[in-house]
Amino acid sequence: MSIKEFADKFIKAENEAWLKGNFDALEALEDPNVVYHMPSSQDVVGWEAHKQYILTGRQTISDLRQEWKYLTGEGNLFALSYKSRGILTGERPGFPPPTGKEITSDALFVLRLEEDRIVEAWVNGSFKGLD
Repeated sequence: MSIKEFADKFIKAENEAWLKGNFDALEALEDPNVVYHMPSSQDVVGWEAHKQYILTGRQTISDLRQEWKYLTGEGNLFALSYKSRGILTGERPGFPPPTGKEITSDALFVLRLEEDRIVEAWVNGSFKGLD
């Protein structure tokens, strides 16, 4: 499988997890000890922690719309751009109390594979509309 095909599978799996609460495809792509280096927060370490991060996000943001775009990839690395929109309706550490207003996010993901599984990801981005 090419790195682009893997990236496409990851995008589909992320959408399944975030939008439908189905984690099977994402779990199959990630190493149990995966590490997500997140902007302005602690690293998300391990598959279960990543799943919990998404579950908390699903409770915090309603009417979520995501847009992923494959940017480039070579060897065992690939990069994606990410944009999202949603309504802040729940509580999450590091976020203000629910406002019912729209928030947006823009981010760059760089992911590293070992043995056809994601072992590490660097995420750099920001949220707007949290004030």
